[in-house]
Amino acid sequence: MNHKHYYRLNEDGVVILAFSDAFQQPESSDYYVEDGGRHFNPLIINGRGQYIYRLVSGEMIERSTTELDEEWDDRLPSPRTPIELLQDQIDAQQAVIDALLLDALGGALDV
Repeated sequence: MNHKHYYRLNEDGVVILAFSDAFQQPESSDYYVEDGGRHFNPLIINGRGQYIYRLVSGEMIERSTTELDEEWDDRLPSPRTPIELLQDQIDAQQAVIDALLLDALGGALDV
């Protein structure tokens, strides 16, 4: 049985999903690509997890390195991990302990 293959685009025309109607039903805004087998899994992201194609006049165009690098530079910083947050708390507690010891020893703290 033939299935239809589609691309889903974001508002900038960047391909954010490639799928077959064997597994997902298309939305009205999805772009029909071709008929084919059950599976349709073209590589659409790079090693940094960025979408690498844009649909321009019905043609898949690879996004430029400059565009991808600018997008990468503009991304929000990654949220801190639970380990990093815990280390911040430990550091803050150690600073309080050091200050209390320094005060108790009259300003002479040799560590």
